[in-house]
Order: sequence, then C-alpha cells, then structure tokens
Amino acid sequence: MQKVFFVTASIACGKSSFMQIAKDKGYKTASADEIAHKLLNEKKDEIYELFKKELSKDELIKNGQIDRKILGKIVFNNKNKLKKLENFLHPKIKDEILKFIKENEKDTVFIELPLFFESQRYQNLGYSLLIYAPKEVILNRLMKRDKINKDEAIKRISLQMDIEKKREKADFVIDNSSDLKNFKEACDLFFKELENESL
Repeated sequence: MQKVFFVTASIACGKSSFMQIAKDKGYKTASADEIAHKLLNEKKDEIYELFKKELSKDELIKNGQIDRKILGKIVFNNKNKLKKLENFLHPKIKDEILKFIKENEKDTVFIELPLFFESQRYQNLGYSLLIYAPKEVILNRLMKRDKINKDEAIKRISLQMDIEKKREKADFVIDNSSDLKNFKEACDLFFKELENESL
C-alpha cells in the first residue's frame, strides 16, 4: 500500500540530507523546489507577462532561462508581487506533485516540501515528516552554511513558521540537533520502522 510522506523543516535543518538517504535506500522522491525551478523555465514567457512593468524581457530571461536572482529581487522585497508569483506557480506545483503520487501509487514516496504547514494545500494527501533542530542550532548552521551574519540569518528563519509549532503539528519527527552520525542513525531507525510496518 502506498504511503506518502511530505518532508518539511525550517531552513538548514537537513531536509536535503534526509531526501538523499531516502533516495539511496531506493525510495521514489520528488522536490517541490526542483519542480518550481523547472516550471520557472517552462513558463518563463507567462512569468515575464506578470512582471513586465518592472523590467524588460532581456533582464528577466537570460540564455533562455529565468534569472532567478533578478526575479528574487522583485518578489522578495514586495509581498504583493511574491503573492502574484505564488498564485501562478503553486497550483501548477501541486498538479505535478499529484501526478508524481499517482504515477507511483504502489510505492512509498517522499516529497520535499519546505512550506508544507504554511501552504495548507497538501494536508490531506499524506503524512508530514519534520526534520527537526532547535532554533539556536538552525541559526548557527545557516550563518556558517551561507556565510551570513546573525541578523540576516534571523530574518530568513523568521520568514517561515516557528520550528516548535511545526514540531507540534508533525505526524513524524526526526531529530537533527547534533551531528551527521546521530542524524543518520535516527533516519535508519525511521526507515527500519517503516519497512517493518510499525509506523
């Protein structure tokens, strides 16, 4: 029987590491971010139409692809413009995710979806699996990973729902508070329970 897990977290919690482990174990995986990047290029002309008042086509589309940095500058400094882009992209992302679930209806699948709790679009489609680390740990990892200062890191973290709130809502939680060795052990335990059907 198919099981669908939406893998979520806050920034710098270890979602991508978990997804790689799932993939290495032979599970089917998908990523909402990768789907979004693909759609940005497939729908580049339509996206240009949304923002043509702000910039020319040559500024937004370079070498046949959307310049994500340029688009980011437009939408991340203006909530209305971000909403406009989200309203365009999110239904299409959901369609792709539904297609992926249907194509793999006999398998257990893992879908990386950073904003699972924020989006309210996927709640009835499967289980939520949270990769958890406390805020202090996230902050230090993010500063180190992206080479940014504390204020910038706090700003990025605050764009998402509080990690403790996510922890309360999640169906399953894998702790990634310490090092990679402990995290891998926690993942192995999760997969063992999944394979033994004790989840």
